[in-house]
Amino acid sequence: MDRFLFRIFYFLFFTPFFSCEENPILLENKNLPLDLDTLSFNVTKTINYKVEPAFGNLDTLFFGEYEGFKFHYSLISFDTLSEDSDHSYGLYKDSLIVDSAEISLKSFSDTLISNQKFNLRYFPNFSDSVFNESEANFKNFTNYSLSSIISSSSMMVDSSDTTVMLKFVINAANIGKITGLSIDNFNLSFIVETSDEIEGSLKFHSSETISGYYPRMKVFYKNSENDTINFQKSFRSYDDITIIEQPAMEQSDTANIALGYAKGLKSLVYVDFDDFKVPDRGILKMAELILNNVDLDSNSTYTIDSYPIESAGDYDVFNEFNEDPYGVDFTLMTTSNTINGEVKINHRGALREISKGSRINHGFKVESSPVNNIFKSTSFHNLNSKDLFPVMRVIYAIP
Repeated sequence: MDRFLFRIFYFLFFTPFFSCEENPILLENKNLPLDLDTLSFNVTKTINYKVEPAFGNLDTLFFGEYEGFKFHYSLISFDTLSEDSDHSYGLYKDSLIVDSAEISLKSFSDTLISNQKFNLRYFPNFSDSVFNESEANFKNFTNYSLSSIISSSSMMVDSSDTTVMLKFVINAANIGKITGLSIDNFNLSFIVETSDEIEGSLKFHSSETISGYYPRMKVFYKNSENDTINFQKSFRSYDDITIIEQPAMEQSDTANIALGYAKGLKSLVYVDFDDFKVPDRGILKMAELILNNVDLDSNSTYTIDSYPIESAGDYDVFNEFNEDPYGVDFTLMTTSNTINGEVKINHRGALREISKGSRINHGFKVESSPVNNIFKSTSFHNLNSKDLFPVMRVIYAIP
């Protein structure tokens, strides 16, 4: 039954939860004499919620602003083990004299903006990790314990590979302040910020980059005070994140099934399967949750990740959380792209378990995939839509 007929059926009888869409279809393959049956299940509840987004797993460090998002500064921590050996920073420091250091960030762009100045600071009152990239955000991180500026840099061309970079030179006096007198009272965490406001945004590679252009700290050593530099080691970043202030919430963020990675917008969708069971010897072929986009250009694509949730969802009110309260089974994750403004999310694996009684149906989490432009939000029609309300279509085969 197409959606128009399904809606007539629903409003006439109110109570049925699924219906046969059409007569069983005989497969053309004569060697597989199976019939296909198609059912539609009602989506009975939807709700949006907001979670502080995880920016620490991105391959980018941002500066400036973009479409209402303000990039205040970036935090970077470096490994204490050098890149080409298992020797620690402390081991070199105890046996050699640290002359100076350089911290470099590589830009995604080859455009050189020479008049933009960046500053480097560290955290003098901490001897351990200053931040956790999976937890730090605009609401919970404060930089009140920052040092004064220890180095500044403008964008420049790296002579070794012609990439555009920042290079902060740290002299011996400041290195001594950062590392202290022993391995027990130093950290290698820094903050990078712009000295002036930037029109637009600038992007640099983070520790998650696959390009090899992650932030790097080079330390230069010598044997004695009177020696020239005769030894250097590189230490790569292992934690980094941009502290991002989000724009204010809008009415559209709660009106429909709204999704947005950088805004932290996610949705729950509940499909009422009633007591549906796959018939004996039946084969579940498809269980597509169908959503129709409100504002996406039909020529554009948007990638959706979805999973069954592991606990009961709050479908009554819009909530904001510091951490996502809805755990999921990642083995049942499904990813789909919009095609002509419609997305079909196949939850066959989850429905198979629900129909067998091995999984409780709490609904499905729907969220923007990080492969999208993370600052782009979009909306799908909810239950209030006259024609494009969400529905799940199930196809199974019967011998």
